[in-house]
Amino acid sequence: MLKKIILLCVISASSFAANQISVNVNDKDVGGEVRLDMGRMGNAMSNAYIGARFVNGDNNNSHTIGDPKPLMEVSAMVMGHVQRVPGLKLGLGIKTEYTKIDGQGYAAVPLGVEAELQLPTHTLIPFYLNGAFYYAPSALAFKEGKRYTESRIGLDMEPIQNARIGVGYRMIDTDLKTRNVTYNDAWYFAVRLDF
Repeated sequence: MLKKIILLCVISASSFAANQISVNVNDKDVGGEVRLDMGRMGNAMSNAYIGARFVNGDNNNSHTIGDPKPLMEVSAMVMGHVQRVPGLKLGLGIKTEYTKIDGQGYAAVPLGVEAELQLPTHTLIPFYLNGAFYYAPSALAFKEGKRYTESRIGLDMEPIQNARIGVGYRMIDTDLKTRNVTYNDAWYFAVRLDF
């Protein structure tokens, strides 16, 4: 499965001139994401991105699902540098999520914020602290969904230009109308390539 996700990310990146591709793994889960820079595709909005993500969760990192199906996502975000705060970038985004939870269809349209800070360290290798928070109340949850909450935090290092490795933590709650569900609650190792 990991080989298929990596191959899909590489093909997508080369086909669409992607801004970045990333893969994250732990001993049970695997995820992949592609983000396209609309400015590089001839669009005037240089700070706008569209993307797609795939998380193949495992029930060992979700104690509330017996057989988690892959979580698929399509996203759009505007992200840019914050004036007078060196190294800080903020983004506002909207996503569409879909999965099946123990045979029940789940969909949500969460809104959220992302941030990235280049740490002011005086080292040869730059370090980045990043995080995200997305939320969809019941009005933005569909099928059997009740709400969606996602929080992520990570620390990356860039040993060579445009290539990062790091560690992160994510919690994704995909609550159903009938019960509270944690889709994924795990640490992971990540690799990200910027183009």
